[in-house]
Amino acid sequence: LESIARATEQHGLGELVFCGYAPTGESVGLARLGFSADPGVLEVNLPAVQRWTDYDGLLAAITRHAEAEGLRTTRHHLNGQIQGTGGGAHVLFGGPTLSRNPFFRRPDLLASMIRYWQWHPSLSYFFSGQYVGPGSQAPRADETVPDRLDELEIACAGVDALRDEMDRGMLDRLFRNLMTDSSGNTHRAEICLDKLWNLDSPTGLQGLVELRAFETMPDVGAQSRAALFARAVLAMLASEPRKGPLVRFGHRLHDRYMLPAVLWHDLGEICQDLARAGLPFDRAWLLPIFEHRFPVVGRLALESGDLLVRQALEPWPLMAEMSVGGATSRIVDNSTDRLELSADAQVLARAGIAVGGFALPLHEVDGKLIGGIRYKSAGGWPALHPHIPVQSPLAIEVFDSANRVVAAASYHFWNPEGPLYDGRPVDLAEARARREARWIELPDRRGAVGRPRPAVGHSDAYTVDLRRQ
Repeated sequence: LESIARATEQHGLGELVFCGYAPTGESVGLARLGFSADPGVLEVNLPAVQRWTDYDGLLAAITRHAEAEGLRTTRHHLNGQIQGTGGGAHVLFGGPTLSRNPFFRRPDLLASMIRYWQWHPSLSYFFSGQYVGPGSQAPRADETVPDRLDELEIACAGVDALRDEMDRGMLDRLFRNLMTDSSGNTHRAEICLDKLWNLDSPTGLQGLVELRAFETMPDVGAQSRAALFARAVLAMLASEPRKGPLVRFGHRLHDRYMLPAVLWHDLGEICQDLARAGLPFDRAWLLPIFEHRFPVVGRLALESGDLLVRQALEPWPLMAEMSVGGATSRIVDNSTDRLELSADAQVLARAGIAVGGFALPLHEVDGKLIGGIRYKSAGGWPALHPHIPVQSPLAIEVFDSANRVVAAASYHFWNPEGPLYDGRPVDLAEARARREARWIELPDRRGAVGRPRPAVGHSDAYTVDLRRQ
């Protein structure tokens, strides 16, 4: 290869095509950089590295060259939202050789991963993309079938009982049928074991564990820090294995952990664990990811501070199978949206919040009072609940103790000036302008008197679902 490269440069040759099969085996020692075309994105597979600094340098170089070709790691939606490409930025972990692979030498590491990721939903949602939940590309184990956690606990107990290294095939058989989506797809799982020791796949015997709940971010430094965070957690689990039952979150999983403040609090608990293990990771290093994933979409100035409205996550459900052109496909109902409203506790000490005329229950998280709103943001087909009209714009009002409005605004999910946009935003400035146009303050509402109605739902709910009101 080096000789061919020198001859290519010497004679000014342009496009060379190599035909045949790539070298195989552990002893080859070649770095592999792969490219493949996926719908709407170019997938780049980075070569394996042993040090995070090498990963950081590779990621920066690839991104720099991609940008020179006009390729980006983000996309601009019509309404100004800026999100990842929709392709993954999955992180894979393995070993320098199969014989030195930590997952084969220490099967309790995989069991600890499964437990710790299930205990901390921020590892499932914070680094992922716009689409999370049971129908996503990386569902959690407790988002699939009802008894999955019971079966996982039995499998993890089998690993706990080991006294020696486990046969590689046994490790695969223990978990491959449990780390799947609800249809049994082993690739669509938060912790994907397709490449660990899968005899059914020609590329399945690599000793790799793939973390799929990671998506592209606009800043390459933030992308790299996300991988460093995952590596730190694995290093902690390798030295301090985790045992114990899995958590039955129930309705709390999507009610609370779709909200930015709750995820940020959970990340803080993980960072405390890392510090106790001698791996200090400052949660502030992840703040750029927080601001990208959960941007402020509106702000109301109050007497002693601001009420912030942030984008939250929304687990869109899968619809029934459809026949399209002879093929069977399933789509998601993306007609709902979720927001988080938050302010310092003293700001709302003698005030309440109503959205659409319904009182918003507030809960304290890290000194802030927060509440979530889920609503029907758009009309779509096919979609659930066709009897419910679109609930955008949202009327957001802050009341004092005498039920007088002290501040109000309307939040539009879509263009407040018409049904259409003139194409996608051409740059960040236009995207920002479209976002800002969807937040309209209503000073004429100040002083109005009203009594917000109580919302229907779980008594401990963090999020009010306006579709149920």
